[in-house]
Amino acid sequence: MKTIIFYRSSYKGNTFKVAQSIAEVLSAELVSIDTNPEKDLSKYDLIGFGAAINFAAHDIQLQQFVAKQNLSGKKVFLFSTRCRPLLDFYHSPLKKIIKSKGGSIIGEFSCRGYDRTGPWVVVNGYNKNHPNEADLFRSRLFADKIRRKAHPLAAINKSRVIEYLKGVSLRQIGKDRIVGKKVVFLNTSTCVHCGRCLNVCPMHIFTYSEIILPYDESNCIQCQLCADNCPSSSIFIRESFLNGIRIALRESFSDELQNAYQSNNSIKEE
Repeated sequence: MKTIIFYRSSYKGNTFKVAQSIAEVLSAELVSIDTNPEKDLSKYDLIGFGAAINFAAHDIQLQQFVAKQNLSGKKVFLFSTRCRPLLDFYHSPLKKIIKSKGGSIIGEFSCRGYDRTGPWVVVNGYNKNHPNEADLFRSRLFADKIRRKAHPLAAINKSRVIEYLKGVSLRQIGKDRIVGKKVVFLNTSTCVHCGRCLNVCPMHIFTYSEIILPYDESNCIQCQLCADNCPSSSIFIRESFLNGIRIALRESFSDELQNAYQSNNSIKEE
């Protein structure tokens, strides 16, 4: 998934810290709009825009920059740093611009940033030490959530099953053939058969027989290690509240997950 993030950080570097934190998680290209960038956005799957909140809206230069872009059919997220503790309606102006340019907003993030303007000069600044490590940690959690929402397989469970491979459902989207039942999905067309998912999954739900299959997905605990370590982004874990309840109930009222974990890891050690 090719991602680009445009930002403006003109005051204390607050927004740059957040932009950099998000970019690291998404492996995104990070671009300051102050460099007057000219990018062909058709090459990107996901686009981010961020700046400080000035007078109840994103920096005006960022708004003007976004208004010049063609965002038709693009997945977009936005972020900001602000003085006040609550977000309120500050993202609304930029959201209206993005929607008018055809973009689809899939998430937004905001945190406090150090401000020493106006009345705050009296106390030598407000929101001292922000964004702090807790703010940046939340920004990374946000980026991880955005990455999952923008994944090509995020809506695969809605596609029709065309056949079964050893009891595992097979769906097809264009030229891509995706295996998986309800929780774990793997694109066999883009899989490079590196075997990392086989090695990192603590529950060993994957099996290899000509192709890699998520055969025991009922044991999946949604740790995301397989997806995070897949070099071709071919794996998608469909997280949900119901899946979380399923895992909690199995852990509380049976030993199935514990036994599966212990037996699988015993086999691996041998």
